Amino acid sequence: MKQLIKKLIYPVYSITHSQPDFLIIGTQRSGVTSLYQYLKQHSQILVTNPLKETYYFDVPENINKGFGWYLSHFPNKIQKGNKLTFEASPSYLYYPQIPQLIKQYLGNIKMIALLRNPSERAYSAWQMFHSYSRNSYAHLRTKADTRTFSQAIEEELNPDSNSAKYSYDYLKRGQYFNQLENYYNHFDREKILILSFDQLREDLSSLLNNLCNFLEIESFSLEQITKLQQEKYAVTSYEKNPNDEEVIAKLQNYFAGYNEKLYEVLGQDFKW
Repeated sequence: MKQLIKKLIYPVYSITHSQPDFLIIGTQRSGVTSLYQYLKQHSQILVTNPLKETYYFDVPENINKGFGWYLSHFPNKIQKGNKLTFEASPSYLYYPQIPQLIKQYLGNIKMIALLRNPSERAYSAWQMFHSYSRNSYAHLRTKADTRTFSQAIEEELNPDSNSAKYSYDYLKRGQYFNQLENYYNHFDREKILILSFDQLREDLSSLLNNLCNFLEIESFSLEQITKLQQEKYAVTSYEKNPNDEEVIAKLQNYFAGYNEKLYEVLGQDFKW
């Protein structure tokens, strides 16, 4: 009965509910949760979904539920008024089919990509999945990566390894140049704001001012920024062992070419 009711109600949301005004499209382990929480506190932004992600464009089963299902995650048009609403799905940047789907469903929407040094991002992602083996939730334990960081990277670099067994893509997710080029094939560059994880941690005020200008909303006050700087949302630093440090150093060389292409396209050097 519940499923029947949902099937009847979801199409109605296509009429009554608002589309997002912008998206945070990535990337995983780069401070997306923090940025989402900061933006939720802006007076001109309204979020009603308890989770930052909808998993609409990256999960085929959700797309099959219909556009109304997607819009059910956003405020209705009366609630929203003149405010902006959004979602933050860190995997949207990565999967190649997603830019076309976003363009199809949401048109020329504004997007934000938060990027991190890909070597550090890979290590942070491994730490997250590795820690799942000790998690109290069974569904997370099934996603655990029990390998060492060195083993995980070696297997991803080995073309003969069973890549279907693991879907973490620690290295591929850090090849930002390829991912952004895919988006630029579907959207004008001025529609996508590129931000740095380092700036999120070290110069939050400038980052938020840049973001507010992009979204055409009022800047956060100094009082608000001071308050936000005291908040922490899943931007965890992990202690590295010497072997992990050695692997990360090797990854700096691996990603150097990808990073140079990224800097050339963006006209910006992140010093990774």
